[in-house]
Amino acid sequence: MKLSNEARVGLTVMVSFTIFLILVGVLARVNVARSGYRLKVYYGFLNDLRISAPVKIAGGIKIGQVEEIQQSAEKTEVTVWIDRKFKLLKTSKFAIFTTGIIGEKYINVFVPPSMDVEDFLADGDRVYGIDPPSFDQMMLTFQGFMQDKSGGQVLAEIFQNSNRFVANLNKMVEENRYDVKQSVTTSRAMIANLSAQSRVLIDQLNMLTKNLAQLSETNKEDVSITLRNLSEVSTQLNKIIFRLESGRGTMGKLLTDEEVYNNIKDASIFARDLFYNLKMDPSKLLFRPKQ
Repeated sequence: MKLSNEARVGLTVMVSFTIFLILVGVLARVNVARSGYRLKVYYGFLNDLRISAPVKIAGGIKIGQVEEIQQSAEKTEVTVWIDRKFKLLKTSKFAIFTTGIIGEKYINVFVPPSMDVEDFLADGDRVYGIDPPSFDQMMLTFQGFMQDKSGGQVLAEIFQNSNRFVANLNKMVEENRYDVKQSVTTSRAMIANLSAQSRVLIDQLNMLTKNLAQLSETNKEDVSITLRNLSEVSTQLNKIIFRLESGRGTMGKLLTDEEVYNNIKDASIFARDLFYNLKMDPSKLLFRPKQ
């Protein structure tokens, strides 16, 4: 049977599409069959998490994917495959995130900081994930807060309470009008006085800075001479200290030569004894004792 050109084109497209699907399936199986381990993560709410959703770490690095989702008792069991080269601590947290605002769902892994820890998750381990927040759950909570009342009733009560609050506020202002007026007047006077004092203070600061600038400009030469003299005095002091430390001069030898120190010490002892003997017998100063 001879096929027309249209049939040939259609058959070619069908065969090509079939081969494409087979390749996608094979590649998917090869990707899943890579070296890795599987974990069971339990959630109470998935927020539209689907099979093949990525598992990421730090919100960006893909380390695995969701393989299977099934119900297990009161929790939903999510089987995730993790690449073998990523070792996760047993204290890691698994939370469901959304890419952007309305993007795809994925599982984000939080790994706590640790040092010298070798307690890692292994194939078949079970962990409890962190349920994602949702707008529907917030609405359920809000409905529980409304205590079986309709939204219109709650809104009407809010308006009534607002009107009552405004009425009470107006009444309070009306009853204390004089005190309020007095307070406003006092506040205005205080603000005006503070503003005037601030202007005076600013003017005085400006005058002070101007005087300081003029003083520094006028005495610039004197300040320069004073600094130069201080530098010279510092140089001379350094020289004197160097001579003392080197043992030069009388003071230097006195500070560094131990023999000079001992001679001065002996002389002081001799003088003390001499003065003591003269004090006890002043005649020794006038008469020499006979030999």
